[in-house]
Amino acid sequence: MFSRFKHIFHFLLVAMVVMGGASCTRWRERKEVVVEADGSLAKGVIMKDTAALAEVIRTLEPYGRLFAREDLVKAYYLLGRNMDDYYHDFSTAADYYIEADRLNTKDPILRGRINSCMGFLCKQDSCFEGALEFYKLANDAFKESRNERRYAIGLLNIAEQYINLKEYTQADSILKIANNYELDSAYHAMLLETRGLYFFGLQQYDSALMYFLSIENYPRTMDARCYNYLCIMRSYEALYWLSKTHKYAEYIIAHSNNSIYRSNAYYYLMVLADNSNDISGLSVYSHAREDENRSVRTKSESYAKAAHKLKVYLDTPHPYLLINWCIFGAIIVILILCIIAYSFHKHKRYASHKTDEMLRLQKEKSIADRELFERQIFDYSVHFLSTNIWKDNSKLREQANIYCGNIFYRLEETYHLSEQEIKICLMVLLDFSREQMANYLYVQPNTISKSKSKIAKKLGTSSAQLREFLITFLV
Repeated sequence: MFSRFKHIFHFLLVAMVVMGGASCTRWRERKEVVVEADGSLAKGVIMKDTAALAEVIRTLEPYGRLFAREDLVKAYYLLGRNMDDYYHDFSTAADYYIEADRLNTKDPILRGRINSCMGFLCKQDSCFEGALEFYKLANDAFKESRNERRYAIGLLNIAEQYINLKEYTQADSILKIANNYELDSAYHAMLLETRGLYFFGLQQYDSALMYFLSIENYPRTMDARCYNYLCIMRSYEALYWLSKTHKYAEYIIAHSNNSIYRSNAYYYLMVLADNSNDISGLSVYSHAREDENRSVRTKSESYAKAAHKLKVYLDTPHPYLLINWCIFGAIIVILILCIIAYSFHKHKRYASHKTDEMLRLQKEKSIADRELFERQIFDYSVHFLSTNIWKDNSKLREQANIYCGNIFYRLEETYHLSEQEIKICLMVLLDFSREQMANYLYVQPNTISKSKSKIAKKLGTSSAQLREFLITFLV
């Protein structure tokens, strides 16, 4: 059994070494892809090579969860951003964000970015409770990272969700905290914009419009500028100044790729065309808005699926993480048990080999002692050739105990043989013939044969093996 187990262990060990060596190069190449994609994202460029990112995940799974977890988290996150920002497959993006978050990265900024993206997906489906939870988790991570800018922007995201939930007291308290951060102009614009949303929610449209207009000319990204213009148009609509929305709507249509922004812009242009009885313009804007709305509906379905997955994930944030660790733990335990069993087997083999060696040495010593004893018996047999010594029992006993292994004492003590029986045993040991025995003991040869049989029975052997038994016993 141990031999079979040893072969299996050796096979597994060799297989692991071969697989590890073969995968080292692939892992290094995949990590370079992650570094390249992460560097591009830091510059605001999404890596469009979905296949390369997917290959990174296939290469790193499942061992990457233990040995390259941070790279695996980044790969899932980057693929989520790829699906989110480039392919607009928000449901699949949510799956990748969830997988990235389940791995529980030790990098707080990365953890915050993942939760921010999940919060954004929830917000797009108007799931503001879920968005608020994710943004709070993101801001906890940013606070841990001590990144002041990300933390301050995170406060604005949280305040926005409170505004969407009409919890204005909490939103105001968060904005007061965010107001303490003096960062760049982009952050200041975001702060003023969120304050404008706060007043818009309170239906103080004059104040909201003042904040939105105050950042109209701030240097911002195109998407942020279009969102600001959308807020301005809504404020004008609430104040019944629709005529002032025209230039903002035209700008959004000319510069934005966001279907929601464009659909709203076409709506205001339709209203303006209707008010001015521009039938042709109304028809053009109506058809264009319908095209945008189809795109919005398609995205809304994907956002709804993503938001549902994320709401479920909020209830069970790490359902598989423990299972993964249990599986890997079990593998480690099995490997440790294999090593222990193999070590035990080797130790047992060593002990068995050592025992065999000791037995071999003992056997060699026994053979040597036996040969020495037989030579001594042959050399000392001359002392027992005289018939007189067999008549003097005390002298016979003394000589026999000296030259023949203390035969009288040992046979009396162990087998309780009589003195006559011991004499016969001594003669057998000295290799006397039956006639010699009969002559020395003054008995008939048949009596010797019967006595030998009786003695052999007492000793547990046969007459033919009696001398062999005596030599072994005395040695």
